[in-house]
Amino acid sequence: MAGRDERIRRIEKESGIDRCVECGRCTAVCPMVEMYVNFSIAMSPRGIIKKALTGEAVAADRNLWYCTECNAGTDACPQGVSCRDLVRGLRRLVLDAGKPEEMNVCPGCGGPFLAVPVEDFVLGRLKDEPPNVKNWLKLCPACRREGYLRRNA
Repeated sequence: MAGRDERIRRIEKESGIDRCVECGRCTAVCPMVEMYVNFSIAMSPRGIIKKALTGEAVAADRNLWYCTECNAGTDACPQGVSCRDLVRGLRRLVLDAGKPEEMNVCPGCGGPFLAVPVEDFVLGRLKDEPPNVKNWLKLCPACRREGYLRRNA
């Protein structure tokens, strides 16, 4: 669909990914490193940017939904590349095309998010924990990040 391709190009241009120099500062400051034991380059800001630059179908990538939109990568970027704007724009594109089957709505902020693939496993391991512990997994990554920061401040 031509409109979608044009929107992706506009999102990429507005986020400035063409200025990326692959320094990795965005990944070095990314809070997902501490939040997810399975953190990898594929879900990192640098990984998402690289996929977009190489023409991969980044809008269909599940890793797009791990981002907490904290803006730390953008703040650290010497070229002013906005990882957050790229992620937000691509997420909007996905949502405009229709709500993915596995989409959840965050009870904290009301925003849409995809569940982390390991959540069923984690919830199974937490089955004997009180509800307040399990309720953290019902929150989107951004609300989890806020809670993590408040709890560890």
